[in-house]
Amino acid sequence: MFDENEYRKSYKNISLLFFISMCLLLIIAIFLNIFMKTFTWDSLYISVINSLIGVMIPLVLFNILYDHFTKTYHNREVSDRITEALVFKQELIGRFSDDTKKQFIKNTTESLLGKTEGDMLYSTMIEPYLNNQYSFRRNFKYYISYTNHVPLRSEWFVIDDAAYDWVKQELSFFKNVSQDHLEDNGISVGFSYKERTLDGLYDRKNFFFRENLWVNDNHIDLLQGFSNEEMHMFVKDVLNFRFELDDEEIAYTVRNDKEIEGFYLHFHLPKAPHKDQRSEHKFKIKFQMPQLKSQKKFIAVISEPTYSVDILFSHLQDQVDVIAIPFFDDAEAISTLPNDTVKVELDKWVLPRAGVVFVWDDVKKGAPIKPVEAILKN
Repeated sequence: MFDENEYRKSYKNISLLFFISMCLLLIIAIFLNIFMKTFTWDSLYISVINSLIGVMIPLVLFNILYDHFTKTYHNREVSDRITEALVFKQELIGRFSDDTKKQFIKNTTESLLGKTEGDMLYSTMIEPYLNNQYSFRRNFKYYISYTNHVPLRSEWFVIDDAAYDWVKQELSFFKNVSQDHLEDNGISVGFSYKERTLDGLYDRKNFFFRENLWVNDNHIDLLQGFSNEEMHMFVKDVLNFRFELDDEEIAYTVRNDKEIEGFYLHFHLPKAPHKDQRSEHKFKIKFQMPQLKSQKKFIAVISEPTYSVDILFSHLQDQVDVIAIPFFDDAEAISTLPNDTVKVELDKWVLPRAGVVFVWDDVKKGAPIKPVEAILKN
């Protein structure tokens, strides 16, 4: 990078050198004239004045031009060096305030895309992450397995084999979250009987998992009539729900509320002896639940920014035709394993509200497979 002191020193040296050279030329010219006896002392001062006037004009013009071109080059060079340092030297960027960094990102985005598009991208996609409005997850593993075998017989909650399938789920990931948030706000899991209610839970940060529990109207009435204690028994004995935080099982309470058309599980987290500002925690849940056979779809949603996503979905082999419809930008990430298990593997960042919808229809011998549009209508 240019040194301002060196620049000024160089400018003065060049001017001084030019002035000394002109003086030497003047002295040489005077001695030559004295030696050749071509002038008198009376005309000497007139010659000196004329010579100085002749020298000063190009000197002034030279200084003006030199100053202009040198400053222009200097400013361009300094600007290039500053830009290079800001782009490639992270330790230099760290010296600026957060507001300055955000403004730099905003200006750069607008410069690349234009003011309107750049401002849209910054305000909707970039700014929320810079303001820590999202937590980040990695190594997201989600295993879903359908079976028509009901593993439970309960006198107070009867499951009809003909009306229901049974779904086993296991979900795990690492999440960067503050210890204060875990202790003060806690974390929850939500189950809903209606899809519109489930969608509203995505705006509540303490819900790290939400799921549709599709059962018939009789079972909805039965579940909504449960007390919180009875609902806790249902979650423990029927759903066989288990939650682990950093490989330790965590207890929970259940809240049953008719207004929410579902129920919540709230987890009581132990206080950590040493609190870090933000640290990574391992989340893991396992459970099983009944699902109406008439609901021939399963939605797996990535609700937060997540790096590395693995989803395995298996249904009744040779009995249904499963189609995976992604709503992320990499259809090649979906493959089918030999045992009819659908695999989704993304080794990159996945943005919120991305995911995949699994839809299916019963296999009928000799009948063509229905197109996706027909399956979705069901």
